[in-house]
Amino acid sequence: MFTKLLSKPIFRLSVVILVNENILRATPVLAKDVKPRNFARWSARKPSKVFTTDEISSAGVDTDEFFKSEFGNTDNQDKDSSQQHKGGLDKGADKNPKKGFEKVKEKQLYPPWKTVHSAEGTDYVVLEEHDFTFSKMMTHVGNRNMRRKHDLMMLEGKRLNNDALKAGLVPKKIFFTQKNYLQELNLPSGLNIPLFKLPYKTVKLWSKLDMPPGIIGFYGIPKEEDINTSDTIPVKVLCDNVRDPGNMGSIIRVAASVGCTQVILMKGCTDPWDSKVLRSAAGGHFHIPILMDMTWKEKEEFLHPSDLVFLADSNTEQKHPAGGKLPHHMYYDVDYASNSSIVVVIGGETEGLSYDAFSLAAHHKGSRVSIPMSNCVESLNSGCALSVILFEIKKQFLTGMTNRITGQMIESEEEMGDPEESRSSRSIG
Repeated sequence: MFTKLLSKPIFRLSVVILVNENILRATPVLAKDVKPRNFARWSARKPSKVFTTDEISSAGVDTDEFFKSEFGNTDNQDKDSSQQHKGGLDKGADKNPKKGFEKVKEKQLYPPWKTVHSAEGTDYVVLEEHDFTFSKMMTHVGNRNMRRKHDLMMLEGKRLNNDALKAGLVPKKIFFTQKNYLQELNLPSGLNIPLFKLPYKTVKLWSKLDMPPGIIGFYGIPKEEDINTSDTIPVKVLCDNVRDPGNMGSIIRVAASVGCTQVILMKGCTDPWDSKVLRSAAGGHFHIPILMDMTWKEKEEFLHPSDLVFLADSNTEQKHPAGGKLPHHMYYDVDYASNSSIVVVIGGETEGLSYDAFSLAAHHKGSRVSIPMSNCVESLNSGCALSVILFEIKKQFLTGMTNRITGQMIESEEEMGDPEESRSSRSIG
């Protein structure tokens, strides 16, 4: 019978009214002249009443007295805390302003509640298992937007960190699991770099690797002016629809090893500062400037009118009608060294080259180059195909430079001595 009563809406409504009346009687101070407003029953929280500022003032209720009766007098607590804070400042004050500045700087480096240890003159902090210092840094590099907002990248492993330090990057924070890992890093002297020792289980919880290394460094993203571009050839690499992190890392690594002047990423490519891209590039990010999220309308910013564009296209027949019919060559049949500046466009494995890339090549008198393959293999990995083309370009530039140097030496020898003697000596050699 009680179950039948509960199924009726009128009975349930009467129960709600009784409950609200009992709550109302429990707070007679506020319920004196104010009527409560009930919320809908499907709301997440079901307070019995809500009072606005106007209702409380119209009822003539003293809010200070009410909160004192409910939560106690908090004035004494505030006074005690303020006096303690003031006393601590007076006690910690120093007459020497320079020493005071050094103390504040030390507190910014290591919070006062952390335990600082020392290993061979290097201070570090031991983090507990549930400390949020490491998780906060990992959150800042969790996605593309957060990395750009905080201007931060994360490097895992001893090799990547040493490559960054060798390139002149200064880490913002370094986390490690064993003390001997610090000895394997070539940390710059004279810089106060925050070092933190944390449990290995914490690193394994956040890392995307199956066997994560025990050392992780956080650095600022290097700027174009901070990268040394002295040993280069006049070649730029333009990535179109490259969305695989492994391919992007291989492209950056090859471009840096060849000595290209720049890597240009069009909008839609994967983030080059992702952890997987950084691992695949093996330190190539620190030796070549990278332009991100460029659009085809902004081609004047990264392309010169005299640049010659070559499309790395595996199709022998052009399937994109954009820009008309482009000439096609094998990669070894092109004279690259005769051009002042070259732009090589590489596409993704799935999407391939876009129509805009073909239009760009048509407007710059470009052509398509491909790599001959056997055994019915359709195409190569983007990074692998780019490496074949770029090293051919570098070989031609180096050969042309060698020929020019040899010609200059011959001319100087002919001017200094007898031409017949110089020719005979060269034939004997």
